[in-house]
Order: sequence, then C-alpha cells, then structure tokens
Amino acid sequence: MAATEEVPRTYAEATTRQDQDEWKKAIASELKSLIVNKTWKLVPKPAHQRPIGCRWVFALKRDEKGQVVRYKARLVAKGYSQRLGIDYEETYSPVAYLNSVRAMLAKCSAEGMEIEQCDVDTAFLYGKLEEEIYMELPEGLRELL
Repeated sequence: MAATEEVPRTYAEATTRQDQDEWKKAIASELKSLIVNKTWKLVPKPAHQRPIGCRWVFALKRDEKGQVVRYKARLVAKGYSQRLGIDYEETYSPVAYLNSVRAMLAKCSAEGMEIEQCDVDTAFLYGKLEEEIYMELPEGLRELL
C-alpha cells in the first residue's frame, strides 16, 4: 500500500487527497461497524436537546518494516461539550492500575505462563448509557446510506 506520510487531520482532507480511496474505505468500515452494532439510531432532533458534535480521527497501522498495512478511521464524539448534571451524571472508564499489571506479569513470569494480547476493535460500542445522548450526523454517513 502506498501512502502519503502525513495522516489527515479532517474528513475533508482525507477524502480529497491522493490516497482518498483507502481513507474512504476506512471511513465506510467504521460507519458500518457503528451501524451493525446498533450504536445509534437516526431520529429527528428534539427541540429541547443540544446534540454533541463528532469528528474523525485517522491513523496508519504499519508492520515491523514501517510499511502501511491498514488505514484506520475512528469516529469520536466531542464529549467535552457535554455538561455535568445536564447531559450526564457521572463518567467511568475501566482502566487497570499499572501496579496490578506489573503484579500479573510477575506472577505469570514466576509460574512460566505464556501471556497473550488481544484487541477488540469495537470495544467501546458495547456500553449502555442511562441518558439519551444526541449527536450530530457524522461526515460521510449520508453517502453510505
């Protein structure tokens, strides 16, 4: 795969450059994952709600030789625009303490155990929200539908 070294910073940039076909595939793949996982449903915006924005974040995945092996597009909500007590009540992010990870690695090493790593592509799509959150339509969704 040939790629421009610079990763695009915006949807407009990603969809108008030399390697736009690869970025468009990555965008479509992300949108399809969001749709298949029923992350949202399209509804008219209620008058009393203020939708939060969203934006695209792009990355290139490379092999050990530095060659591009995957174009990655991730849609992120601009959660920083939400207001505590109005748009949500609390936040939570399950993160392991570094000391816990070190203890587990030490125990595995002492016991001669093998350690495997995995990644869940759409891990953050499985959480359930108590509040109704409205988000603006992401760029590229209309073209996909």
